Amino acid sequence: MHYFTIEQRETLERQLRARADEHGDALGALMLTYPSTHGVFETRVKEVCRLIHERGGQVYLDGANLNAQVGLTSPAAIGADVCHMNLHKTFCIPHGGGGPGMGPIAVAAHLAPFLPSHPVVHDADLPEANGAVSASGAASANRATSAFISR
Repeated sequence: MHYFTIEQRETLERQLRARADEHGDALGALMLTYPSTHGVFETRVKEVCRLIHERGGQVYLDGANLNAQVGLTSPAAIGADVCHMNLHKTFCIPHGGGGPGMGPIAVAAHLAPFLPSHPVVHDADLPEANGAVSASGAASANRATSAFISR
């Protein structure tokens, strides 16, 4: 596995395109924090996602700053395939070793068949073989998130 960082913001798209071309068919994914940790909404984020998709890659969106997106955009609108909603930053929920800092992971429809299934209730549209990943979590954190977003 290879990864790289892009240091200079003004050359983001040029460097990203060069790296994507360099890795071609071996390109698996791009991890993107949107908006950035510095609060910057990249104006060409949809083009960046399209660039990765055109080369067969997936876009993973780190949802640590998801609160900045609420009401303005969404992971699906920018082209993300997977988004982990890190609730410790987004909704001020305590962060702690797999505990209440957890958050839901949303995926685009084409990835739904790969999601884990419920250990008791089987969804007829998903393969039964996926099984459950974990039987624990902080359900109240998910309810708080859902209530905030749907307001």
